Amino acid sequence: MKKILLVLTLATALLQISCSEDLISNSNATATNSADVYVAGQKNNQACYWKNNQPVFLDSNGFTAPTASKIIVSNNDVYVLGIGIGATTTALETVPMFWKNGVLTNLKAALSTDEEQVMTITDMEVVGNDVYLVGYTKKPIITFDDYTLAYWKNGVKTTVRNYGHYVQNLPQIKIQNNTVYITASANGNETLNGYYANSIFNEIPNSILNGLASNGSEMFVYGTLNNAGYYKNTNTNAETSLPAPINGITKMQFTTDLYLTNGSNTIYKNGVSFDNSQPELGGIIDFKIQNSGAYKITQVAVGDGYTSHLVVNGVEAMHINDSDGTFMSVFVVQN
Repeated sequence: MKKILLVLTLATALLQISCSEDLISNSNATATNSADVYVAGQKNNQACYWKNNQPVFLDSNGFTAPTASKIIVSNNDVYVLGIGIGATTTALETVPMFWKNGVLTNLKAALSTDEEQVMTITDMEVVGNDVYLVGYTKKPIITFDDYTLAYWKNGVKTTVRNYGHYVQNLPQIKIQNNTVYITASANGNETLNGYYANSIFNEIPNSILNGLASNGSEMFVYGTLNNAGYYKNTNTNAETSLPAPINGITKMQFTTDLYLTNGSNTIYKNGVSFDNSQPELGGIIDFKIQNSGAYKITQVAVGDGYTSHLVVNGVEAMHINDSDGTFMSVFVVQN
């Protein structure tokens, strides 16, 4: 389970959390560049996010071990995606959860129908006031696992692909020029070997795609191809392979420059090392660049567990042990 948390899989809600001295803060670090820094995660066995190192706990409506996995701030509204564990009459089940300004929506209850039940929501994107969610539904009236890839815009569903079997991969979603891009596979296996643009599949053979990034006018998919860091411009179809040590791209962001990481402690700017501070704090789980400032969440193995850290411009701002909580996602708003 802890290994799952290290790779940001959404089914990572089973942590037992309590208040701890291991959560530290350095308020000067998060004040760098006059930005508000939001971190999604879990503390005190509750889903929460931290704003400038101060925790804001989220209502879970009785679900067990809820965890906030992604946070986005848009037009002063705070959107959080997460997961909890709920009980049915026969078993425990994971329940995708969503909060807007602290108000909880049980996505399984809100988005399921009599014909299809929502099984998981794997990613979220916010464009202005529009909220996009992507995930899987399952038909409950048949004996085999009949999964469908779908996305929802403000609760309205669009079917992308019916797989007809259980699906393991974790699609990501991003919007550019009214086109909805989703990383996923053609057949639903664990390797993400292509992407959808408005439900039209585009194959990238032998690739493992980890996400999508926009430079403001064009969309890029990124990940690994032939054991090298790889990204593709979906508008021009131009493909780029990066030399070692960038043997894969786990996170990528455009500002006026291109920033990426291969999951090590280093953020690369236009292919050159930009931030490799605090290497003893582990590999990067998430990062954001804002006004040339580097904000990164790292996780480092400690014994049989791990510790999460928030590092701002080379200075540790917070950390928390996995026995006490976790950091999953970071978002930065310039003041």
